[in-house]
Amino acid sequence: MKTRIILFISALLLMPALSGFAHQSEVIHGVVKNAETGEVISGVHIQTDRGIAGTVTNSKGEFKLQVRNTDKILSVSHVGFASIRIKLNEKCDCHKWLEIALVPEQFRSGDLLITADRMQMQHSGVYSSSKTKSVEDHMSGISGLDMVTRANMAKDPVIRGMRDGRVNVLIDGMRLTPACVDGMDPATAYVETDNLQSIEIGRGFENGNGKQSAPGGSVNFSMVRPSLNSGLKASAETGYQSVSRQQFYQGSVSYGEEQWAFRLSGTFRDAGNLQPGSGSRIDGSGFRKGNVMASLLYQPSESHRFNLRYIGDFAGKIGYPAMIMDTRRADAHIAGLEHAWSNPFSGVYSITTNLYMNRVEHWMDDYDRDVTEREVMRDMFMPMYGETLTSGFTSELNASRNDHLFNLSIEGFRIDAFGDMLMEHIDPSVSDMYLLNLGDVVQQNLILSGTHTWFVGSGWTLNTTLKGEAGMNRLNNEDARATYRAEYSQDINLEPSDFAYQIGFTAEKEISSRVSAGVSLSSGTRLPDHMERYGYYIFQPLDGFFYIGNPDLSPERSTQAEIFTLMGSEQSRISGSLSAWVNRMDNYIAGLRTDDLFKQMQNMGRATLTGFEGDLFARISSRWIASGSLSYVFGTHQELDEPLPMMPPLKGQVSLQRQSESVQLEGRLRWAAPQNRIAEQNSMETTTNGYALLDLFAHVPLSRAVSVQLGLENMLNTFYTEHLSVNSMPAPGRNVQISVRVGI
Repeated sequence: MKTRIILFISALLLMPALSGFAHQSEVIHGVVKNAETGEVISGVHIQTDRGIAGTVTNSKGEFKLQVRNTDKILSVSHVGFASIRIKLNEKCDCHKWLEIALVPEQFRSGDLLITADRMQMQHSGVYSSSKTKSVEDHMSGISGLDMVTRANMAKDPVIRGMRDGRVNVLIDGMRLTPACVDGMDPATAYVETDNLQSIEIGRGFENGNGKQSAPGGSVNFSMVRPSLNSGLKASAETGYQSVSRQQFYQGSVSYGEEQWAFRLSGTFRDAGNLQPGSGSRIDGSGFRKGNVMASLLYQPSESHRFNLRYIGDFAGKIGYPAMIMDTRRADAHIAGLEHAWSNPFSGVYSITTNLYMNRVEHWMDDYDRDVTEREVMRDMFMPMYGETLTSGFTSELNASRNDHLFNLSIEGFRIDAFGDMLMEHIDPSVSDMYLLNLGDVVQQNLILSGTHTWFVGSGWTLNTTLKGEAGMNRLNNEDARATYRAEYSQDINLEPSDFAYQIGFTAEKEISSRVSAGVSLSSGTRLPDHMERYGYYIFQPLDGFFYIGNPDLSPERSTQAEIFTLMGSEQSRISGSLSAWVNRMDNYIAGLRTDDLFKQMQNMGRATLTGFEGDLFARISSRWIASGSLSYVFGTHQELDEPLPMMPPLKGQVSLQRQSESVQLEGRLRWAAPQNRIAEQNSMETTTNGYALLDLFAHVPLSRAVSVQLGLENMLNTFYTEHLSVNSMPAPGRNVQISVRVGI
């Protein structure tokens, strides 16, 4: 590994000399927008007429492309938009910012676009238009991203071995705070596939571009917006999955005129007990949930656009067999108002402002469980309630001047959190007890960030990121304050204020029209979240301990380095990416084991994570595409001299797709190696075996309006356990799925 890194750095240093052998070229950079709404479009393919050079727009619709002096035409295309061709010698001055507008087609595809850092992912394959598959299923094939599983639903992302407060999960850039103190309601539980336009994944500190970034990275769910001048459209889909006997129903209707448009959608899922690879179904693992989304778009002029949106998610009877309780109800209300201002000033091409308020409520109890035989809290029922209110705003300015791009953003948010538990003994003569898990906690943060991208010339691109964050915290409930003073000392500061920062630098060199490489360096701190500071007797089902927060925690520092190389684009015959990274964390925040049941949050010295991710796509022919991915994380806690807990093993997948207007097919092999590096001193982690799974999918359009989706996952009915499974619950066995979609 060291030899490979040395060779890569040597090649990087030789890049300026190698660039002299290339043909004369210039860099085009700009942004692609929706011609009707003015919003930027990510994932747009931009290709030269010779097909030698190509690129894809990022999450902000921006692109850069090095073209030779012999290139005359750019081809610009994206799913759901009419493709265009631009003559460079007539419409393009390569030294200026280029704005490209695409016109939506009348019949839009429902394909879900997934981007990870600098690459558009193709792992979603032929089922990318299926609405029956959950959001987590679409994310499962991304290298460097894993999911914490809880049998049947509610998975949350792990990026490069990090999760919870080290990964930001956003909905249209809005923060959402789970209400369940046991972590049974991650943000992914409230997002349905039918409402998604794209999923934008950033791996690592620097790949968040400073804005709302976290040490592990970020996941942003970008929701579908209505389209102007679209007329009346409607769709409906129903499906069934055998592994949990899940029934699925979805419908949406939209209408758009010249200045306004709306979209309304609804989804309902009813799942029974999960069937693992062998043996009987897992009792108590079913769930039932409904989801609605309403979105109203108003564009009074070409420069201004307003988008008001609401998501309501209502779940009940969620069985968690890995825990001692089930969820009775989980409600989320997510609302936001966005204003986009196009070309407000000279050199500024957009200012986007978003105001939002999100409320989550969560009820759990164990009334359906036998409490007389369990080891923890025997003979006691423990109904629990949690609620959070997250309100905030973001405002982002994007500007350009010659070969320079600028992004400035400001974000402010406030979290109000409460959680409690009542302990009722089955013997009526025994008095009830009451516990405050979160005693009216308030967290307020203000973040300022900026990025500067400079297209230096000779194929070099430099990016600099700066971010500052101020945080204030407060514990309002007097009983909770008294508890923490008794736990620590009377002089403990229960209203700490902190400051965090991030600085990052990326240098990327285009070695040729097909290959580029670069290095990324970043350093920053993370403020402790409200659960790490104030959570009291918080059960963590992933390791089976009860956690006690610590208001005296210091910010956690992360210093990261990454080297990467990119080859081709999604339209090239061969394309892919490879990155290797290291992350050193000081003042590492984790629970320190105090006995067999409890941990106390502490700054626990230094931890180090290293790893790599690789993706490869090959267009075998006009119809056949092969792809593969591979990732690994190696984590060590230096102070304890043992592995970091719950690190994902070496894992990957390969797939072969057949693309056609008649029938699309895909075969996929997913695999993971055994994980024997486990934490035993400070955690109770168990090893897991490796596995290999074979999946088959087919998409059959019966007509312009009707299509059928078929799937067979885990074809061989292999019994296996994901390493990041709560309480080592077995994973789904053979799953036959079918769905029918109708659209007008």
